[in-house]
Formats: sequence, C-alpha cells, structure tokens
Amino acid sequence: MRKLTRNKQFFLSLLVPVIILIAMTVKPLLTVLTGETIYLQTTPVDPSDIVYGDYVDLEFEIETIPLNLLDMGLQKQLSNDKEYFNFDNAKTVYIKLKQNKKTNTYDAIKVTETKPKTGVFIKGELDSSIDQADWDNDKSPKVAHVNIPIERYYVEDNKGTHLEKQSQKGKLKAEIRVRNGYAVIRSINIVD
Repeated sequence: MRKLTRNKQFFLSLLVPVIILIAMTVKPLLTVLTGETIYLQTTPVDPSDIVYGDYVDLEFEIETIPLNLLDMGLQKQLSNDKEYFNFDNAKTVYIKLKQNKKTNTYDAIKVTETKPKTGVFIKGELDSSIDQADWDNDKSPKVAHVNIPIERYYVEDNKGTHLEKQSQKGKLKAEIRVRNGYAVIRSINIVD
C-alpha cells in the first residue's frame, strides 16, 4: 500500500472537520426543505443573552399533557399515587399531533414511546414528575410535561417584550417545520 504524501495528509486533515460540519446541517436543512408546516400555540418568556441578544423562550401548549393522552405503556410506569413516573431520567417520547381546524394549530392527541409510522409527530422528553394542573383545586386533572427541543427563538433587539405581551393575549403562534419527529422553528406570528 502506498503511503500518503505530506500534502495529501494535510488536505485530508482539513477535509475531515469540514465534512463533519456539513453533516451537522443535513438534518435541519432537510427538515426545512421537506418537512410539513404546522402551527403551535406558544407561551413565551422574554430573556436576553449577552452574546446572542434578545430571544423568546417558548413554551408550547402541546408540552403539557393530560395523563389520559399517555399510551398504556407509559401509564403503567406511573407510581401508585400518580405523582411521578417510575423512571429516573427524562424518557424519549413522541407527541402525535392533529390539526385543530378551528384555530389552525396542532393539538396533542397521544404520547407514545414508540415512534409513529405515519402522521405528524414531534420527538420530546417526558419528565419523570407529574404536575397538578390547578393548585387550588384538588380534583383538577394531573398533567405530565414533555420538553420539545425547540424552545429558543432569537429576535431583533427590543422585540422580545412585544412578543411576550402578544403571547399573554393569546395572539402568538409559532410556524414549525416537522419531519420524522424533528422540528425547526421557522417564524413566530402575531395572529389577530
């Protein structure tokens, strides 16, 4: 076998990191180009980052899941008093979504550990604790929380506060592209 010359070794060593960086962009780019567009209702907070500037930290309605939307396998992992799940760390789950024709947003219809073969779904992580939906009412339904990894959206300086106010009025929705469970935020829209 012939040895590589120094020049070829040098160019090969430069090429490997470039290939790795390009490979990291394939999944988000493929999602943006070929993914399905959906809209989710948001509830943001308005933090600021010294390096990146203003951004909106988003919370989506579909992240708060009533326990009856969990598949049977997940429901069996609930503790006897339904205060927590019998696993220590967050568990990878898939939120199956269905379009609400009235609001044009997508709602959660099922949460499962098994990746769906069809339909619109987002991959997330199920927290091991259960939240009481309403602290003043002991009879309120308990809910689980699923974190989906699209929580930060960067905006122009001084726009975050305006977006937060619009969200508190229920007028803020996120346009998201979803492909095979992977989601990318395209924009945040103010809806009248």
